[in-house]
Amino acid sequence: MRNVAAVFRRELVGFFGQPLAYVALAIFLAMVAAFTLWFDDLLLSGVASMSIPFRWITVCFLFLVPATTMRSIAEERRTGSLEMIATLPMTPGELVVGKWLAAVVLVASALALTFGYPVALASLGTLDWGPVLGGYLGLLLVGASFASVGLAASSVTDAQVMAFLLAFVACLVPWLTTWFLPLVPGAWVPLVQYATIDYHYANLADGVLDSRSLVFFGALVLVMLRFAVTVLEHRRLS
Repeated sequence: MRNVAAVFRRELVGFFGQPLAYVALAIFLAMVAAFTLWFDDLLLSGVASMSIPFRWITVCFLFLVPATTMRSIAEERRTGSLEMIATLPMTPGELVVGKWLAAVVLVASALALTFGYPVALASLGTLDWGPVLGGYLGLLLVGASFASVGLAASSVTDAQVMAFLLAFVACLVPWLTTWFLPLVPGAWVPLVQYATIDYHYANLADGVLDSRSLVFFGALVLVMLRFAVTVLEHRRLS
């Protein structure tokens, strides 16, 4: 745990000790505001609901999370510092978990900055806080899942742009699959639907704390982090 905490602190300093994190968060908030208030005109919809902001936050996460995780391991490989870290009494698992936790904190920070939306809606009408809290939990799990995918992508290349593209596509496919469910044979629909991110997020956003959705996100994170660890272990042995 000491090594995980050390990596976690190092990554947080790397995130928030440079302008990049603040620029990324500012762009994220600007995108959410533009999509929510301009394209969908949230305040004139006449309904106190966070469904519109939540939808656009998810879309923006597709860009924000891969952009902030693309350098996590790829930069270590490019600069050669990964080889130096390999000589320390630290396992690849501790390195990956520490970096992932730091990425989750950045995701949580981005979500915290959007809390003005439900506060504003609550002042304008009656807001059901159950779906709001469930939606924020779902978004946190989506962001944590995207962060694990970003780390897995960053572990296989030393090119940050390639890591971003790999993570973006890997996050986009299970999110978009929902739109293609009408093309899936009937017998396969439940299985394919269970593999989509939007299905599980929608359950939580409806205020339903479904254990199947928690298992899905937990399993996705574990698989992606295990993949990153395996890649690093193979590199250490080669």
